[in-house]
Amino acid sequence: MSARAALTRTEVLVVIGILALLIGLVVTGIGRVREAAAETHCKNNLKQFALAIHSYYDVNERFPSLVESGMGMGAVKGVPSYFASLIPYLEATPFTYRSERPVENYNAHSSVEFTYGNKDGTKFTSGGGIANKVFRIFIDLSDTTASELRDVPITLPDGTIGYYATCSYAANGLIPSRIGKLVELFPMGNGNTILIAERPQVCVPKFGETVYNLWGVGFYSPHMPAFAALTPADLPGMASTGQVAPVAPWPNENAADRDTTIRVRIGRKDTLPVSTGFSSPIQRIRPGQACDPRLPGTPHRGGMQVAMADGSIRVFGLNTSPWIFWSACSPTGRYDD
Repeated sequence: MSARAALTRTEVLVVIGILALLIGLVVTGIGRVREAAAETHCKNNLKQFALAIHSYYDVNERFPSLVESGMGMGAVKGVPSYFASLIPYLEATPFTYRSERPVENYNAHSSVEFTYGNKDGTKFTSGGGIANKVFRIFIDLSDTTASELRDVPITLPDGTIGYYATCSYAANGLIPSRIGKLVELFPMGNGNTILIAERPQVCVPKFGETVYNLWGVGFYSPHMPAFAALTPADLPGMASTGQVAPVAPWPNENAADRDTTIRVRIGRKDTLPVSTGFSSPIQRIRPGQACDPRLPGTPHRGGMQVAMADGSIRVFGLNTSPWIFWSACSPTGRYDD
């Protein structure tokens, strides 16, 4: 009876190599499936934002404001923000920010209990203010800069402290909030203008303080959920947004140096124009790497997903030129001071 032949060392190494290759392929495939699912989830969020904005427009004949100074409380409490205005129009959020104490509870600490109202009229009690709550629709699953982050303390214009939760999206600060027909607000066509883009929940710059993207902030601040927003000269003393926005005049579309000659203002409308200093206004946010809080940013390797004013979802590549991006941000195709 012959002895059974054992595997040689070479054969064992070949088998191990094949298994390692198969495991690598499986892991890579799972990663790509997860990434594709996260991108689809992000697109669905953006689609809901676009639909909610149009529903808001149908009721109010204007788009939501980045800041709220009406009713004698907005300038002090920051009530409501752009995204807070959309909550009643979002299907994914069953309750509103209306409560028995609508001003005091807006950005309260989580240790404070309040009674809120659902859209169907029922009530419930929960800790913290509405602006201090985490909404799944406000979070991009690919955005790993934070995980259900809330209780972020921010100094309000009146010197008091408010507490907020983060989000992964930002409103286009170049779109005016005024009453008017869509054809008047978007003379170049609403399919050519960005409404909402991506912005990381937490941006840790190479130098300077950490900037949080807080969906409930409704006053001028680096932490407001917007991009390309500049603080006006009036009222004096308002905080700078620290964001970048283009200024006129723009170079001609056919100009060879159109990308390098665009000038921007940083933070405030009364600052002097400067050169952009970056090859593209779209940045990819990677874990552990510094980001630029002045600009929007995306965690997706394929580019930044945005909601256009006609409700469509588009993707801007990471190498998109400043001229093309700012043209898509301006309702007129040219930004006027």
